Amino acid sequence: EYKSYLRDMFRLLRIQLIVLVVSLVSSLYEDQIGLYDWHLKLVGPVRYSFIDRRVLVVVTENSILAGLDIKTGGLLWRHKFTEADEIVMKPVVAGSNVVTYHKTNRYRHWNVMTGVLSFERNLKELGTYSYTSLSSKDDTILRVSSTGISWGSNGDKNGVAQLQFSDDAVFGGFLTYGGDVEAFLYTPLGTGQIILKKANADVTLTKVEIPWATPDLEFVTSDDSIATLKDDIIYFRMFGLSAFRNVILSELGIKWKVDVLEGIGRSVFIARGIGRSAVLAIKDGYMKAVKILDKVVKGRATTTDKVIVISTTKTVSVISNGEESDTYTLSDTSFRGVVKNVILLPSSHNCSQLSSVRVPGLLLQWEDGSITAEGRDAECGWVRDESLATITAAVLVDLPAGTVLPSSLNKHTNPFKMWTSRIAMQLRELEKFVYVTFGPGLSDVQLELERDSFNLNKIIFVVTRIGKIFVLHSTTGNIVWNRYLDNISPLGLQKATYPLHVLRSSSHFPFPPLVAVTAASKDGESTVLTVFNALDGTIERSTNIPDKVTQVQLTKKEDDEFRKILVLLSNNKKVYTYPPHSYSLISDLPLYFTLVYPDTLQIQGLKISGSNVDVTWSTTLNDGKIVAVGTKSPTDEVYTQGRVLGDRSVLHKYINPNVLVVAVETITGDLNKVTTVDVIMYDMVSGTQLYHTRHKQYAAPVHLIVAENWLVYHLWNAKMRRFEAIVAEFFIPFPQNSSEFSSLLPHVSPNVIHQAYITTNAINAMQVTQTLRSITNRDIIVGNEDGRVMAIPKRLLDPRRPVLPTNADKQEQLIPYIPQLVLPPVACLTYNKTIQDIRSILTAPTGLESTSLLFVYGTDLFFTRVTPSKRFDMLNEDFDYYLIGIVLLGLCLGTIATHALADNKALNQKWK
Repeated sequence: EYKSYLRDMFRLLRIQLIVLVVSLVSSLYEDQIGLYDWHLKLVGPVRYSFIDRRVLVVVTENSILAGLDIKTGGLLWRHKFTEADEIVMKPVVAGSNVVTYHKTNRYRHWNVMTGVLSFERNLKELGTYSYTSLSSKDDTILRVSSTGISWGSNGDKNGVAQLQFSDDAVFGGFLTYGGDVEAFLYTPLGTGQIILKKANADVTLTKVEIPWATPDLEFVTSDDSIATLKDDIIYFRMFGLSAFRNVILSELGIKWKVDVLEGIGRSVFIARGIGRSAVLAIKDGYMKAVKILDKVVKGRATTTDKVIVISTTKTVSVISNGEESDTYTLSDTSFRGVVKNVILLPSSHNCSQLSSVRVPGLLLQWEDGSITAEGRDAECGWVRDESLATITAAVLVDLPAGTVLPSSLNKHTNPFKMWTSRIAMQLRELEKFVYVTFGPGLSDVQLELERDSFNLNKIIFVVTRIGKIFVLHSTTGNIVWNRYLDNISPLGLQKATYPLHVLRSSSHFPFPPLVAVTAASKDGESTVLTVFNALDGTIERSTNIPDKVTQVQLTKKEDDEFRKILVLLSNNKKVYTYPPHSYSLISDLPLYFTLVYPDTLQIQGLKISGSNVDVTWSTTLNDGKIVAVGTKSPTDEVYTQGRVLGDRSVLHKYINPNVLVVAVETITGDLNKVTTVDVIMYDMVSGTQLYHTRHKQYAAPVHLIVAENWLVYHLWNAKMRRFEAIVAEFFIPFPQNSSEFSSLLPHVSPNVIHQAYITTNAINAMQVTQTLRSITNRDIIVGNEDGRVMAIPKRLLDPRRPVLPTNADKQEQLIPYIPQLVLPPVACLTYNKTIQDIRSILTAPTGLESTSLLFVYGTDLFFTRVTPSKRFDMLNEDFDYYLIGIVLLGLCLGTIATHALADNKALNQKWK
C-alpha cells in the first residue's frame, strides 16, 4: 500500500509539473513577427564621428555610442549612457578598440567591430578638472586643473602631479601627435608653459617666451598645431617645437580683414572674412595659403592623414600634406541645410549601390541631423535620418479613400472645370481598377496613400526637435516625404514642443488633409504658423505672428473649405486665428483657455468673447514644483453613461470634458526632508476644484492620464521604495446627458472611488487606447524604462476590485483585489524588442471597433496594433476561405437538388 501511495504521488507530481510548464509557455508564431508592427532603430544626431575598420563610430546627442556599417548604413551595435555617465569628448582608436572618456571620471575600451566592452579604468581625482585631452596611442589621457594635472593610460598606472601655475594663467589648448599629448598654458606677461605627457613616460614641464601675448588673445588648435591672430599676424607653433613662428596675412595673399581663425585638423586652419575665406596649411614648419574661397566655408572634417574643406558652392577639397589633392562636387541637397561634418570613405568603399564602380566617397553629416554617403559623381549610397530620434510631437492622419482632386479646386471654381476634373478622376479610378484586376497590379508606393477598407493604414505626421518634418506610412514605417525648416524652434508652452493640429481631415473630398505646425522663430521673439498638405508636403500657407504664442486651441467651427478654426493666444493676451479671415466665424462664440505657469505655480482661466480677453478665475498652488499636467483628449469617446452593478443598480459616471489634472511635488523639512505629491483636478471653465488628494512620502516622476470618468497616475513611493499606480473613478448620484453638459451650471461634487496597485517598473510614458465608439474594453499602455511597452487592461486597474467578492461582485465579473499588478507575458506588445528611450505614446482609432493603433517614439520608433477585446469584428488570417466557400457551394447545390426532389415528390403525390 505504501508503494502504491508513492506511485500515485509521483504521478500527481508529474501531472502538476506538466500543467505548470504549459501554463508558463507564452509564445508568438514566427510568421506573426513584423506582421502588424515595425521597429526603427536610431542613434540620434551625431556629435563626434570617425571611421575605423570599415565601421563608422559615432557619439550622438542622445548619449549613445554606436557603430554603423559604412557600406549600407546599418546599425551594428550601440550603447546607451545615462546623463551622469555620458561621453564628454571625442573618442579615439587604440589598436582594435574605441576609447571613450566619461563624466564619471573613467575611460572605457570597446571593440570596434562588435561593441563589446574590453575593460574600463578609473582615474585618480584631483579637484575639478577644467580641461581634458585623449590621444590614440595607449589611450593616453591628460587632464589639467588650476592646481595640477592628472593622467592615465593603458600602458602605465594613473598618475597625479601637483604643479603651481600662475594665478592669471590661461589655457590655450591641447596638441596631440601619435600617442603624446601637450597642454599649452600662457600668461599675459609673455610666458608660456608646455606640459608634455608621452606614452609610458612621466609628465614634463617646459617654458616658452611669448612677449607678444595679451589678455585678449584667442588660441585655436588643429591636432598637432596651435595658432592665434594678432594685428594681421598669425603666430603658430607645431608639436614638439619650443618657439612660436609668425607670418603676415599679406604674405599669404590675404588682402581682406580676417574675423575668425579656425583650426580644422592636421595643421590646417581657415581664415574667415566677410564673404571670403582662405585655407591655410603648415608644411615643413612654414604656413602657406592652399586655397582661396569666394564664399565662407560651411563644413570641414579630418581623417588620419587628410583634411576636407567644403564651401557653400558644395565644392569639397581634400588637402593632404599641405596640398590640395582631390576635389568633389556634392549633389543638390539644400533641403538638408548646411554640412556640419564630412569623413572621407576608404577608396575600396562602393558608395553607389546602383553601380559596380568602386570610387572614393564621402560621409556627410547635415544640419538636419541626417547622415548620407555620396560618391565622386554625387551618387547617394544611403541615408540615415537620425533626427527621427528627436521627435517632439506626432499625430496620425487618415488617408483619403481614393484619388484626391487638386487642392486649387474649391466652391468658387467654375462648375464646368469641377465637372471635367471629376470625370477625369473617375476615368483614372477605372484605369487603376482595370490595371490592378487584369494587369500586373500597382506597386506598394502607388497604393500606400489610399485608405484601406478598415482604415488601418494611416500616415504619421511628426516634427523633430531640430525642426525637420516627416510623414511616415503607418504600415511600413517608410518616409513618404520630409521637409527641413531652418527658421523654427520649439515653442515653449508647458514644455518645449511643436503643437500639431489637424485642420482638415481626408473626409472632405476633394480637399486634401491639412496639418498646422505652430513653432517659435529662431530668435524666439515671434511665432511661425505653417500649414502643410499632409499627403505631399506642400506648404499651403506660412504665417509669421509678431508675438509669442502661449496657447493654441482648435475649435470645431469650420470655414467654407472645411478647415477648422485655429485660435492662438499670445503672451500679451492678443488673439490670432487661422485662416486669418475666419475670426468673424468665432467672434460670437465664447472660448475658454487655461494657462499653467510652472515658474509661479499659477493656473489661470481666460474667456475670449469677441476681441475681449478676460480672466475668469485664477489660483496659485502652494510651494512646490509642477511635475505633471494632464487633460482629456478632444477625441475621447464615451459609449455608456453608467456602470451596471451585479445587483442591477447603476453607478452614473461623472463625464466632464473640461477637466485639468495637475501633480505638484513639495519638499518640506530641513534635516529630515519629506516629499509630498498633491494631485488636484480642476474644471477649466469655472475653476472649480473637483478632486484633491495628497500622498505623503511620495515623489516624482509622475505620469498621468485622464479619460471618461477615471484618472490613472503612476508615481514613486519613497517610504516603501516602490512604484505604484493609483486609479480614481468619479460618479454622480443621477444620470448625466453628456451632449448637454455645461461647466457653467452648478457643479455636483462627484463621489470618488480610488485604489492603489504596486507596479514593478519605472515608466517613461503612459497612454490609453482609443477606438471608434469606445465600445471595446480599454488598455492602459505604458512604456517602461527598460524599453518594453506593456498593455494593462483597465479591468485590472479597477478601484472597485473587492478583497472578498460577494455574489453581486461575481456577477459583475470583478477581479479580486491583490496589491501587486501582475501581468502575463502576452501583455508585452514589443515581445523581444527593446525600444530605446521611450518618450511618448500616441494612440488612434481605426475603422474597426476592436482595433486601436499605437505609435511609440523615443530614440527608437515602434508601431503596432492593439486589440484589447481581441478581434471580435474581423476574421483571423488563417481563416480557411476555401473550405467555407466549398461548404457554401455544397449547401447551395444541395438546396437546389433537394428543391427539385421536393417538387417531384409533390407532383407525384398529386397524381395519386
